[in-house]
Amino acid sequence: MYTKFVGVVTYDEDGIKMFTKLKNPIKGSLQVVFSKSNSEESQTAARREAREETSLELPQMQYLVTDQNYDCDIYICDIERFKLRRMKPEKASL
Repeated sequence: MYTKFVGVVTYDEDGIKMFTKLKNPIKGSLQVVFSKSNSEESQTAARREAREETSLELPQMQYLVTDQNYDCDIYICDIERFKLRRMKPEKASL
């Protein structure tokens, strides 16, 4: 499946893990892992982006839905057993 964008919603027993943007134009906004798919299969792109943003390999991601308005596949993943880390601390914080 190929879409223009992918998103990964990570969660644990405390709830959804969101990042706070640290730079303008959307400084202070909350977001989940999100990126362009770069013409990759959407699940491959979602795994790559999650790895780049959080350092996590997410083998058990589950497809949730495609947002047709934004051409975006959304995946979810329970990260309870993983240790989440910021990989781009200059751009977003946990």
